[in-house]
Amino acid sequence: MWHPGDAIGFISCSNGLTNNDCALELVSSLSRKLKNDFGLETVLGDVLFLDEETQQTKAPASRAGALMSLYSDARVKAIFDLSGGDLANEILPYLDFEIIKKNPKPYYGYSDNTVIVNAIQAKTGMQNILYNPKVLVSQEEVFQARAFSDVFKQIDADWTETFRIGENFSSGQFSAVFAGGNLRCFLKLAGTPFWPELENKVLVLESAGGKYEAMCSGLAQLEQLGAFGKINGMLIGQFTQIALDGKRAAFLAVCRDYAARHGFPVWETDFIGHDDRSKPIRIG
Repeated sequence: MWHPGDAIGFISCSNGLTNNDCALELVSSLSRKLKNDFGLETVLGDVLFLDEETQQTKAPASRAGALMSLYSDARVKAIFDLSGGDLANEILPYLDFEIIKKNPKPYYGYSDNTVIVNAIQAKTGMQNILYNPKVLVSQEEVFQARAFSDVFKQIDADWTETFRIGENFSSGQFSAVFAGGNLRCFLKLAGTPFWPELENKVLVLESAGGKYEAMCSGLAQLEQLGAFGKINGMLIGQFTQIALDGKRAAFLAVCRDYAARHGFPVWETDFIGHDDRSKPIRIG
């Protein structure tokens, strides 16, 4: 449980934020929101924005060092990653997981930061949050304030209700443990020491830009990695491009085919993904 006066650290472990008025206002608005609604202060990591001189994302070692500084800072009780893109996995070899273990605090990130959320959980056992903190100052800020407050207060609601799962489910899933996130980015961890244990977990999958064929390829890779022989369920969130292309039903049919072959259930939710009504979900 956090208390007024505690701090949230802001960082970009993936692509740095652009140095423009829009990004600066986003950071300021989010800081004000945390202060006014939750009494929380803000600590800005050194790598939040692109390098002003080169306009490039800062070096992997620099980003990892900034993340370690936030873990080591006793004022900081949680870390919000505001970035997305492609570069999160660059920092993994530079992280000191012993420091992270000695300074436990949840890391909030989504999209490409699926990599960090799952890698830290895999290496330390710490629970992290798959979530885009920027939605707290989106058009859905009232909705998101409630969703974030539930996590902030450590309310562990029944996940089938939290995510409005419409299909039948097993009562054994009430206390499900989750892994996964963005399908493309999660697969970056395959074959590395940062791949999480999937035994008896519910695998969460979502994507923004991935087309039907690319996402079906991702499912095939998960099967070939042995993931489908370990999980006890799969929760399918938003697949934005697939939905725009009118292929969600076809993609779900592929998911259910894998599920039937391996003997696990599949559920759907509209509340995990890249839009402004995507809720936080605990990983690990």
